[in-house]
Amino acid sequence: MTDAGIVIVGGGHAGLSIAEALRRKGYEGRLQLLNAEAGLPYQRPPLSKQFLKGEWDEARLVQRNAGFYTKQRIERLSSAKVISIDPAQHTLSLENGAQLHWQKLALAMGSRLRRLAVPGSDARGVYYLHSLHHALALREAMTKARRIVVIGGGFIGLEAACAFASAGKQVTLLDRADTLLSRSASTPVASYLQQLHSGKGVQIENRARVTEIAVSNAEVSGVRLDDGQFFAADIVLVGIGVEPEVALAEMAGLACSDGVQVDAYCLTSHPDIVAAGDIARFHHPLYNRSVRLESIQNAVEQGKHAAGTLLGMRDEYRAVPWFWSDQYDTKLQIAGLSADHDLEVIRGDEHSGRFSVFCYAQKQLVAVETLNAPADHMIARRLIQAGVSPKPDDAANPDFDLRSLL
Repeated sequence: MTDAGIVIVGGGHAGLSIAEALRRKGYEGRLQLLNAEAGLPYQRPPLSKQFLKGEWDEARLVQRNAGFYTKQRIERLSSAKVISIDPAQHTLSLENGAQLHWQKLALAMGSRLRRLAVPGSDARGVYYLHSLHHALALREAMTKARRIVVIGGGFIGLEAACAFASAGKQVTLLDRADTLLSRSASTPVASYLQQLHSGKGVQIENRARVTEIAVSNAEVSGVRLDDGQFFAADIVLVGIGVEPEVALAEMAGLACSDGVQVDAYCLTSHPDIVAAGDIARFHHPLYNRSVRLESIQNAVEQGKHAAGTLLGMRDEYRAVPWFWSDQYDTKLQIAGLSADHDLEVIRGDEHSGRFSVFCYAQKQLVAVETLNAPADHMIARRLIQAGVSPKPDDAANPDFDLRSLL
């Protein structure tokens, strides 16, 4: 058993953010960062963008070099898979048999893939994209493939489809929902992106319900839908979302419900354990409801607050959520959460490729989605944080200075 200190479980964006913030806030004690994957912690967003396109190599993905951890006295344990946590004894056990003692614990395990459950889904040629290991395998496979089917019309599916189409592949995207990004974007943005991808040669099938991955000689040969349609494929990428990695927390007896439940300060139901990132479910004061956010921005910012809580500080987490996606020459940026909005106001020309959609719920601005309009995105974050809602007519008028409202 090792000496006590702070142990962070998870080497993703949230885990590294916690470690960095602890040192920045003056923590001088022992600090261990446990990463289930091998190697240095890396950036995940570029996996479906620059890395898949071959524009970045592995070295460029690395967040901090080895020297950083040495200088900051962060003990980095790679391939360190935690199999159990004992809150009563303040210990955790690793798959290799080691046991670590902790005074304070931070959970930042992120999320796990949602797997496709249809016949043939485990065949050779079916890929997922959630880690560097996945990205390396997919990038290699796509070089030999001519026909690629993407299952899922979310961010991963669309960004991967962009990479495939840009490489000259024949791409079919199958989306179960009526519109692309059905859980994330407004109707105007979804419509624009559908036209954008279609214009690049991607065949998009909405309301597509996959019933089978066809297999020939133990390898993928295509995808079949419930209406009988068949789409031939050399490889298939499945991007149907993720689920919070809460198994350890549940076994440890922590309160969980589609995520580890935390308070406004990232504290779990145990007084010495915090959680941040994809696994954390919390009450968001700006939206007055429980949320769990899957974004790098949330992982990093929430990690900073979790670090403060570990040191006895009390700083309420109330950051405006924001997200982004790069597809071809289009940058989509989203400020806020648009779920349950009842009014969409377009600012700019929606056919120009540069416009914004202001989303309101009961006359309150809740989200702004921008396409190639970074200035609108930045002011939107400030407006939502301040609780300021432009009149819809003002939001729709490109000549109206939104900054005058702050």
